[in-house]
Amino acid sequence: MKFNILRKKVDLITEQINGNQRYPKTAVLNEIYKKVPQEILLEMKEIGIEELPYSYGALKRFIDAETMDIHYNRHYKGYVKKLNKALENKEDGDLELEQIIKGISRFNKTVRDNAGGAFNHALFWKMLSPKRQRAHGKVYEKIKKDFGDFNGFRNRFETVARKRFGSGWVWLVLTKRGDLKIMSTANQDNPLMNVIKNGGYPILGLDLWEHAYYLKYKNKRDEYIKNFWKVINWEFVNQLYNLRTQKKVNESRNIKQVISEGKSLGCNRKQVGFYAQLFNKNYNIKNRYKNTIMSILKELFHDYWYDADEYGKDELSGVYDFEQPGRSVINKLNTNYTAFCTLVNDLNQYLKLNGIDPIAFNLDDKRQQLSELDRFLRYLMELRYRIFSPESETFKKVMSGLDINNRSGDKREVDAVKDLKIIFNTDEVEKEGGLGKKVDALGGVDAYVMTPEGKKTVQIKPLSGYEVKDGFVILYGTGNVAPYKTDYMAFKHNTKGTFVFDNAQTKIIDGKYVYPISALYNNIDL
Repeated sequence: MKFNILRKKVDLITEQINGNQRYPKTAVLNEIYKKVPQEILLEMKEIGIEELPYSYGALKRFIDAETMDIHYNRHYKGYVKKLNKALENKEDGDLELEQIIKGISRFNKTVRDNAGGAFNHALFWKMLSPKRQRAHGKVYEKIKKDFGDFNGFRNRFETVARKRFGSGWVWLVLTKRGDLKIMSTANQDNPLMNVIKNGGYPILGLDLWEHAYYLKYKNKRDEYIKNFWKVINWEFVNQLYNLRTQKKVNESRNIKQVISEGKSLGCNRKQVGFYAQLFNKNYNIKNRYKNTIMSILKELFHDYWYDADEYGKDELSGVYDFEQPGRSVINKLNTNYTAFCTLVNDLNQYLKLNGIDPIAFNLDDKRQQLSELDRFLRYLMELRYRIFSPESETFKKVMSGLDINNRSGDKREVDAVKDLKIIFNTDEVEKEGGLGKKVDALGGVDAYVMTPEGKKTVQIKPLSGYEVKDGFVILYGTGNVAPYKTDYMAFKHNTKGTFVFDNAQTKIIDGKYVYPISALYNNIDL
């Protein structure tokens, strides 16, 4: 496979030199070949074949040697071979099989079917043992806790298996909340795939395809299901359970350390100001960047990702229980232009080292901005596993910066609520919203204020400065500039206090909030 890839590289370069306008698919290769022939930056690694940990006839009380031989050598090895063939021209780089599974929505049906077949069987061989074992350990205790008793679990597992119509699998999975549940998937799908709703981490599975049992059991699939309990490798099941639970604890601990010890040094104030203008002048920049980031987060932080309302009622989709209980600050990455600046700066260092033009945006040319953004987002996708790794210095900068931003935002809202009580002459001011709340993210509601006219809604934002010109107030440093549906817009200034404007008179001009002086609710000396 490696030789074939090298031959393709040579062919592509030769064709380009000869004027044949056929280009490689990856953004990185396109840029490299525009300059001089270099070694490819990314190439998909070949997926290996797991060795069968026992002889073909070692599980005869469950399956015969002929079936195991065919199952392993023809079906399983066939999945791996077809998967590697399908991945030859992919641009995702050095991905492990589990990473492909978690991000399977980015691949076609051929990859999905064969990656699932390769991954499921690689687990399945280890879940079986020639040595008779009783259920034991932490998994056994957890099964009794979550299912009442072991017999209840066993009956439920068999029932779900029998109900699987056609080809598929039955699984015992560890959910993101740390509970055990039984589920079934069709064909070669796996509960880890990001296309499987309410999936989980598989720790025990049974292959229900006919090729797994038909030579021995013919149409007696129920007997095959019952005999499965005779060969379960409970030691391996416990290993999977312990590794998974400990991994999440360690990840949470490591990310907390990254945030507490790190400092965001990715961009200076001038650079941040530049990207603030870029974001606030061109809404397409925000939307495209946001969509890509959410796709990356869903794939890379699969174990912490919840769809809308899955984590709790009125909770948005996103990453939860990662570095802290509840919604993670990493979700703010999709709209935070300081983090965007850090990603651009660090990526540009990488591009320069490889002789590729750095990402550069022209504030006066929206078409150029979108072209550069597309180039940036392609690199971000190709390098996502390197960039968004807890060991990555870029990731540390981004996470610590988002945490600092989140804490300062919380303090700003608390201080603004105190000001609102004075401005509206009432104690009936209620802070609302918070990370992941739909009322905040979708409606923009940070606080409620009780007025003589009734309950009013308020959006609270930062304010670094302002300018009065021709009867209008122009605001600077207000964070994300966007229209909100609230009654009032409140801007917290470090020295002047809180400015409250009638939102019905909000204008957004050149990426800035602009108000007529008459829209100012409270009496502030401008």
